Amino acid sequence: MLMLTGVAIVTTAEGKRITYSFSEIDENGRIVKSNVKRSFVAVDQEMKDIIDQLEAKVSNHMNSNQ
Repeated sequence: MLMLTGVAIVTTAEGKRITYSFSEIDENGRIVKSNVKRSFVAVDQEMKDIIDQLEAKVSNHMNSNQ
């Protein structure tokens, strides 16, 4: 099974890049792969809207907890 271990949204020249890392765990609970990293650029509108919503929530949180 794949276990998500990290997610980041990065603004690049190409657009909003989603980077993530994960580990692969076998049926016995052993780590087969660790800290595998992948990324993709958000191209569909639904993903872009979700990113905008998340960034707005984080910005609101940041500005309300000074």
